[in-house]
Amino acid sequence: MANRVTFEQRGDVVIAKVSGRVHGTYSNEIDTSLTHAARQGKYLLLDLGELDYIASSGLRIFLKLRNEAMSKGGQVAILHPSENVRKILEVAGFEHLFPMVRNIDEAMELWGINTDRQL
Repeated sequence: MANRVTFEQRGDVVIAKVSGRVHGTYSNEIDTSLTHAARQGKYLLLDLGELDYIASSGLRIFLKLRNEAMSKGGQVAILHPSENVRKILEVAGFEHLFPMVRNIDEAMELWGINTDRQL
């Protein structure tokens, strides 16, 4: 699977779908893309269903995104990570820092966003 990140925006929510592997050189590319996207909204939903692997450099990016969102009263959540990525996130203790949600509606509810108004 090729490394890539795609975005969708729904009001104050940016949904970033990350696929492939986040490590090495790709970390710089994804850092730039995700940081720019995070600045476009208050909330960031990281869809990691097609992410096969994440190195410590990727985890550092997620922490940076969390700080960015929190500085403007927002939050970052993780949407259905792959099994491999879920294990890495758990070992790193990220389940305590990032809510893990099953779908977009669950994230919207978590953030108190009225989907009728936002979409």
